[in-house]
Amino acid sequence: MMNDNEASFDDNIKLAALIKKARNRTIWRNIIISLTVMLFILVGGWFVNLQLQYRSADNAMRDIEMFEEISGPNHYLSGYRTHYGFLSGTLEYQTYKIVEGVPVVWEPENYEFSSWGTFTRSLGNYSSLSVQDTAMQEQGFQYTRPYNRYSSEREMMFYLPSVEYANYLNETPELNAMNGQKLVEMALSFDTNYSVKQIQSMLPTDVHPVWYWVDTYKPMIQQLPDGTVLEPNPDLAGSVYGFGIRPDNPDVTEQKFLDALENGIQVKGKYKQEYERIYDYLRDGKEKPTIDGVRVIGVVVTGTANRLKALQGQTYVKAAVLGAIIDKY
Repeated sequence: MMNDNEASFDDNIKLAALIKKARNRTIWRNIIISLTVMLFILVGGWFVNLQLQYRSADNAMRDIEMFEEISGPNHYLSGYRTHYGFLSGTLEYQTYKIVEGVPVVWEPENYEFSSWGTFTRSLGNYSSLSVQDTAMQEQGFQYTRPYNRYSSEREMMFYLPSVEYANYLNETPELNAMNGQKLVEMALSFDTNYSVKQIQSMLPTDVHPVWYWVDTYKPMIQQLPDGTVLEPNPDLAGSVYGFGIRPDNPDVTEQKFLDALENGIQVKGKYKQEYERIYDYLRDGKEKPTIDGVRVIGVVVTGTANRLKALQGQTYVKAAVLGAIIDKY
């Protein structure tokens, strides 16, 4: 028979066991609750992040495709791929040109976007391949010939009529050395500005204008601290604005360019300030820009090498720079 001390000891042991069991149960319950909350947060965070990225990618695609309408000389976007990550993602477009009805694969364009709605073109994704040209060096050119780093085709260059360049590149003589059936893309820079109708009437019949370069800015004069004025370089195809035919729409009018500007301003996307700058420049103090205010200072034309020879000696052509050159078959 137990005495009181023994009974009390057994009770303490049982109580300690119950307390330990309750503590363990509480610990496990807290662990399960914490894991459940953590899993909920992770799943919820992943879902929210994914939804934010879906929205950011959609907005980025909208802005890129709209801006392409005024900034891609004979340049078109094809399919795209989207990759989603944590708080950021990437968007890759395939691009191409069309030379006399034949598509020419161009380099892909990569963009990085965030869950917060910002996006930017990947660094190093839009640089040209510069190659020393012996003929250009002999003529005193201070810049090199740009090539597309993906296709190795020539990149077009554009010369402003309001700027006096030390040298102008005229590659129409090179047409004489080509197979006459080669399909050729060429950028023409004019001696002054013209309307679309004037250009269509003065170009040779078999030379097809596919993109019109619009005067959208006043040239910036670069000057060193000692007062030396730097010789201006022509603009590359990726830094000019204009309008042209589209694969699904062959119509070309100045109003098409103005409509693209107004749409860009209304959307209020990434390029809104640039749309507004061009819009304000074209309206020139008026309430809104007019068709007469859209002046064209250059074009991209296509045709066979034989047919583009008709451009040789044309006085309105200040510079002529070759772009993509391909075989028909």
